Amino acid sequence: MNNTLPSEDLIDIVQNAPGFLLWQIEMCWQRIINKALQKLDLTYTQFIVLSTCWELAKNNKSVYQHQVAKHSKIDRMMTSRILSSLEKKEYLTRLKIDGDARAKRVILTAKGDKVLNLSLKIVSEVETDFFAPHDKGFTQSMSRILSACK
Repeated sequence: MNNTLPSEDLIDIVQNAPGFLLWQIEMCWQRIINKALQKLDLTYTQFIVLSTCWELAKNNKSVYQHQVAKHSKIDRMMTSRILSSLEKKEYLTRLKIDGDARAKRVILTAKGDKVLNLSLKIVSEVETDFFAPHDKGFTQSMSRILSACK
């Protein structure tokens, strides 16, 4: 094993790498948006799942847990845990489907609709404050990168 420390040039490259910078921006964003949503007892990830359920429901009669996971790009196990926490808060209900123990239909409740509307306003304001100083090219670049993610 080599006990030499990395050169300062290598450290500078890593600290200015796009992945590291993106990670730092994400951590900053999570702190700010979670603090703003705290008054609704909602995390940003819960907001994303809740809004994904609503978006899928407006286009489909039935929304299933696996669709929420795929659309939000959150793994199935994490999606299940988030949906469970939202169900405990009575923001949605999950119905088991006959014949498939793992398939669950997701339905927003009136309470979920209300908290989603409130949270949409908060998230919109915080996003404007956080991202508005940056050009539209930043958002377009992020969209192009994300479109390549499977």
